[in-house]
Amino acid sequence: MTTFWLLAAALIAAAMAGLLWPLLRRHTIPDPGTPERTLLVDLYRDQLRELDADLRVGTLSAARHAEARDELGRRLLDEAADAAVGTHRASTSPLLAAALLAALPSAAILLYLHLGNPVALWRADDVPQATSSQHQLSGAQVEGMVNQLAQRLREAPADPEGWAMLARSYSVLERYADAAAAYARAVELAPDVAWLRADYADVLASLDNGSLQGAPMAEISRALALDPDDPKALALAASAAVERGDKAAAIGYWEHLHRLLPPDSQTAARVAANLAAARGTSAAQPAKITGLVTLSEKAGRTPQPGDTLFVYALPADGSRMPLAVVRRQASDLPLTFTLDDAMAMRPDRKLSGHTQVVVEARISASGNAMPQSGDLVGRSGPLAVGSEGVRIAIDAAVP
Repeated sequence: MTTFWLLAAALIAAAMAGLLWPLLRRHTIPDPGTPERTLLVDLYRDQLRELDADLRVGTLSAARHAEARDELGRRLLDEAADAAVGTHRASTSPLLAAALLAALPSAAILLYLHLGNPVALWRADDVPQATSSQHQLSGAQVEGMVNQLAQRLREAPADPEGWAMLARSYSVLERYADAAAAYARAVELAPDVAWLRADYADVLASLDNGSLQGAPMAEISRALALDPDDPKALALAASAAVERGDKAAAIGYWEHLHRLLPPDSQTAARVAANLAAARGTSAAQPAKITGLVTLSEKAGRTPQPGDTLFVYALPADGSRMPLAVVRRQASDLPLTFTLDDAMAMRPDRKLSGHTQVVVEARISASGNAMPQSGDLVGRSGPLAVGSEGVRIAIDAAVP
């Protein structure tokens, strides 16, 4: 918040400097009757005589001679007008500058507080950490900003983004009833926004001791009908399925969500862990992993069609001994792959002996099974054994 106000003050100061400088600087345009003014008139006459001489010798046409005379006359009139304006400014500019200095900064701040969003400036690290009284003071300040936003929305209620922001602010303050009311207003104004309904369902569940059944599930279903790939709606739907004991439905939602997430993200790892836990308490899943390998433009070079492509699963604990390996050629990209126990290099090291693995894809010009400098590589994050639809992008080179 402090950084914002410092930048705002610097911008206001720069704007004021640009406005005040031409108002306060001294004007040096000569007044009529001064020697400088006489010099200007003499120069004008000299140029006029030169034009007349050019006309006489035939180097200048009569039409061009008339245009040039008119141009000289206009320039002389402009000089006289500038002198008059300069004299007037010298007597009124200080008053105008003082008025601008007093009015513009105050007007800018008041307009921002009225039309802007001061709540967005607040961050958790702005809250003082020293004493409990400081915590209470910061909480009161945040409450004041949220109330100011609420007042602005009462004056201009047709703003779905404003209502959504207010609802999230209430959620941070754990004022869930107020958050639900604000989300209801936002959904009423923007009924086709899936993520808004998912957030609304989450708050409704908080009001019902965490239960997602009933009204929360209705909002989740509407969100998925609007956008089947909405991540939060999928996660809430999976949790709701677990809550009502429908493990098959939960697995379906988690699998869908897992396919949408970056393979190496923490969220993907948590979803994979949920899948592993759900599958461990339901029907046994085959020890295999399926997916697609592609070559990214970020790889830096295009491999030769005959280069060797390895796809293999490694233990998530960091061991480099593969548990299953597929060997193809770079010309086979994009490659749909399956890794299972039949592809194990040793009978005592199989996919079925692990719950989580990492899948790597590597292109080798030499065909060497060991990574070498210049090989192109891509890898996933930790995956649960049994994962399907894994996507691996070869996007880097081995140093």
